[in-house]
Amino acid sequence: MKKSEIERYAERIALVAGIIQPLVTIPQIYEIYSSQQAENVSLITWVGYLIFGVIFLIYGYIFKLRPIFYGQIIWVILQITVVTGILIYG
Repeated sequence: MKKSEIERYAERIALVAGIIQPLVTIPQIYEIYSSQQAENVSLITWVGYLIFGVIFLIYGYIFKLRPIFYGQIIWVILQITVVTGILIYG
């Protein structure tokens, strides 16, 4: 089945959003590592994000959902970075 123009456009928008959305985590990462403090950052929350991020990463891979897959790759990397910062500086 051939994708319609609207479906292709929606997929491109979702792919861009899936890549940009995780990047809003960068200020949190910068704050943790530049201040070397993570006492007020919840380890449980970020480990939860990481667990569900891995689930969605696998889901996106299995079903070949590029926006989810590529976005989750970025999310998981950034979540690991936050969790590592919490463990080091928390």
